[in-house]
Amino acid sequence: MENEKNPENIIEIKNLTKNFITPSETLNVLRGIDFTIKRGEFVSIMGPSGSGKSTLLNIIGLLDSFNEGEYFLSGIDIKSLSFKDKRRIRLFKLGFIFQTFNLIQTLTVQQNVELPLALAKIPQRDQNEKSKKLLEKFGLNKKAKNFPYQLSIGEQQRVAISRALIMAPVLILLDEPTGNLDVKNSEKILDYLQNLRQFNTSILIVSHNPAVKRITDKNYILEEGVLKQLY
Repeated sequence: MENEKNPENIIEIKNLTKNFITPSETLNVLRGIDFTIKRGEFVSIMGPSGSGKSTLLNIIGLLDSFNEGEYFLSGIDIKSLSFKDKRRIRLFKLGFIFQTFNLIQTLTVQQNVELPLALAKIPQRDQNEKSKKLLEKFGLNKKAKNFPYQLSIGEQQRVAISRALIMAPVLILLDEPTGNLDVKNSEKILDYLQNLRQFNTSILIVSHNPAVKRITDKNYILEEGVLKQLY
């Protein structure tokens, strides 16, 4: 089902709820979430631990389901999708950057960046061409044959960013991108993220770090399952 309300909205969520049922109670993790991300927009969501940030990120990333409400991604009604459809959308439309990077230690830097292309069965020649361009753009071309354990934390983060970009996704999801970094390296990573605007992709950052607000267009706070825009 195509969403005809606003084609510029990459993400459009209305009255979304998520509950967890235990033997003794029902936990209302997300309560009536209304949320949009426009094409090319940078957005942050902040909030204390246990506020539901990770749950909302997993729903947006098609890694978790929701109970009620509407969720459209690039005009596609997520409720109508099969497991196979969701997997394909995750591969072709979404990029993920995790706090722990999730790099595969037995693959080289270049192979890690090319992994989504390999999963999509893109020819090896095209994989090499695309990965080399990104590695050069992020100053990693001399590290292409290295393994992740041979890199600094900042370099590993740049590899993760490159991998997230390789499929030219419409949306990149970042889970605490500066969570493992000191202040100096956090600022460097935020500068790299700021430079992602040239790729014309939307970005959603979930973070405890208030410094991310300097690179975002809109900022939200999630508290006790309720999402509110800060400004």
